[in-house]
Amino acid sequence: MPQELLFFFQNATWTDFLLPGLAALTWLLLLLYSLFNYFWLSVYKIPPSGGESLPISVIMVERNEEEFLRKNLPGWLSLGYPAYELLVVDDFSQDDSLITLGGLKLRYPWLKMTGLNQETRYSQKLSRNLALKAITSDQAVFVNPSMEMPDHHWLPAISSSFGRGRQMTVGYTAILPSPGFYHRLYRVESFFQQTESMAWCLNGLPFVANEENIAFKKQGYFDINGFAGYMREEYLNMEIIFNRIIRRRKTSVLPASNLVLRKEFHAGKREWRELLHRSFRLKSTLGFFKRSVLAFFGMLKMALLPLFILCVVLYPVLWIPLLALLTLLGIIMVISILRLQKRLNEPKIFIPSLIYGIIAPYIKVVVRWGFNYRMRNR
Repeated sequence: MPQELLFFFQNATWTDFLLPGLAALTWLLLLLYSLFNYFWLSVYKIPPSGGESLPISVIMVERNEEEFLRKNLPGWLSLGYPAYELLVVDDFSQDDSLITLGGLKLRYPWLKMTGLNQETRYSQKLSRNLALKAITSDQAVFVNPSMEMPDHHWLPAISSSFGRGRQMTVGYTAILPSPGFYHRLYRVESFFQQTESMAWCLNGLPFVANEENIAFKKQGYFDINGFAGYMREEYLNMEIIFNRIIRRRKTSVLPASNLVLRKEFHAGKREWRELLHRSFRLKSTLGFFKRSVLAFFGMLKMALLPLFILCVVLYPVLWIPLLALLTLLGIIMVISILRLQKRLNEPKIFIPSLIYGIIAPYIKVVVRWGFNYRMRNR
């Protein structure tokens, strides 16, 4: 085999190097992408918490969440942080959510409540606007009633990040394990979306993947006139605001298990598809440069395997070096994903993540085609 390789390189013309060179360049770019994104995030050290406990407003927007309010809200009202308020916004619930909130208000007088008193077309965005007008703190973070009580380090870590001059802190939201193929698929897709977002924040091209567990300065919302011009947006809520006000070197990330918010939610096929649709829509609202970079690396992920397979078909003698390159890239991805999932305490999705990471670019092409067709013809 070494003699055959030597013979190939001695006798190959420049045209024989075009396809292998393109495959090698694609591999190199994806190697750098893996090292400076997932691997860097997996070893990133969060600066220690400390300093002043800044006031933070924790906001829950709920609609018909009576069960979760009764189950989780007492924990959220007992965090022990000296300078926080919790505001629950009722989005015109039809169940006994208001009665439940009233009972909790008697037990926890520091619970703040507001809400919409009638059905409104754009209620999700109006609820968030109402919340940001009602809170008293300069820093805010949106959570969900289905989330378990966080670790006591969560709010101090957010406060510490703002104390270092940051204007936004990107945290991670985990979906609790539940039976079902599509539920696991949803968890894997959510894992990749959020870790990609955090990695790009570290690399100076910040964006956020969802609205939960993202702490921010509320003044940024009012500086851009809130949802003005985006009220008809059906897929995004605070995400569209965050990605307009997020700034390079003004954003921190908190990839640690004790700073993760864990959400009880069961996803099926429809929820998984909607998660992808939201991601497509979110990325389409980013600036041109960010969209271009993300699209470029998305195309590289799709092109890598076909290029390597074509190289092996046309130049069989190259199969060993090509396999070695793929193996090295695979090892780095395995280490990065394993470390990240251990760090974020994401159980039982390691093997699905490896498989999904390979086939997801091709699945998303099909799903995106359907999404674009729907958007054009609605």
